[in-house]
Amino acid sequence: MSSLIPFSKDVNPNARVLKSGFTLLNLNDLLRVADEHGFGVPACNARSKWIVEATLDAAWEMKSPIIIEIAESETGYCNMQPDKLSDIVHNGIEERISKNGYSVPVCLHHDHIQKDVDGCVERSINAGFSSCEVDLSKQPIEDNINKCKEVAAKIHPLGMSLEVEEGEIGAAEALADPDVEKNIDKYYTKAEDAVKLVEGVKPDALAFFVGNGHGVYLKTPIIGFYRIKEICDEIRKFGVYGVLHGGTGISPEMFKKAIEAGARKFNYATALSNIWYKYFPDDLLAAMEKTAKEKEKPLRKIQNLFEDEIAKLDHEEAKAEIKEHLKYMFVNGFLCDGKAELYV
Repeated sequence: MSSLIPFSKDVNPNARVLKSGFTLLNLNDLLRVADEHGFGVPACNARSKWIVEATLDAAWEMKSPIIIEIAESETGYCNMQPDKLSDIVHNGIEERISKNGYSVPVCLHHDHIQKDVDGCVERSINAGFSSCEVDLSKQPIEDNINKCKEVAAKIHPLGMSLEVEEGEIGAAEALADPDVEKNIDKYYTKAEDAVKLVEGVKPDALAFFVGNGHGVYLKTPIIGFYRIKEICDEIRKFGVYGVLHGGTGISPEMFKKAIEAGARKFNYATALSNIWYKYFPDDLLAAMEKTAKEKEKPLRKIQNLFEDEIAKLDHEEAKAEIKEHLKYMFVNGFLCDGKAELYV
């Protein structure tokens, strides 16, 4: 079982203790309770401060645990460096504790660190994050193990959790297979490979490929729930919890099946930013889409080029819809509503 110590000022000088006494949780402490009680915890990507605000509002209103995360790539195209996000999250938490008189469990997580592993991990530590994911799933498993083991040795003594990844999410080989719907299960992460990575690194959470992919699905994904169960049953023996990336487009019923199979952390990003974009003026969206097409990038990846224009908008209606969408998903998909009371 994992022996990760709690995230606290006692072991980590960068951990923030708010006026209310609030401190973030790491994934181990957050997901262990979810595993004991059979629910999932959404990890919402902080592609803007307004999405963060709506996410925190939903968590407080539903008394739900929540993970706020930013991927390495998003720190650039969303202009959301770890220190900036940490300020937004901690200030937002303090405001909601002051307003509501209670707290909910929050983990602040740096996701999909792939290119600048050492730099991203260091920035996460300095910003007071409680968790990181090092995603070296495209590399040979031994290289994945060696680097992730090095990161674990650095952050575990600070009470910070580590998520690792086995099996590339949205596997390129699967996407290139013309008969992928017939053959999809042969691309799924194998339980023995998941165990090998877990045994080698001793992380706190493991992401895997079971038919899931980032962004918007063009077809209903073929999720291998049986494989989720195989993997989660094995890694649970090590105190490690399963993570399903690519939540946008997965139905509430599918989330519940994944929870039943053992998955505990669910990345949920594109659905929220798509709601946010709906409220952008037509002329701004047209200009953004034109730039995205010229640069051959998705809309979100040119967002930083329009930061000044976006900052001038009124985001209240968008925030309200994001909040209501998340509240619905907390109840009907992730089963995490009201679960904050389980963390004492």
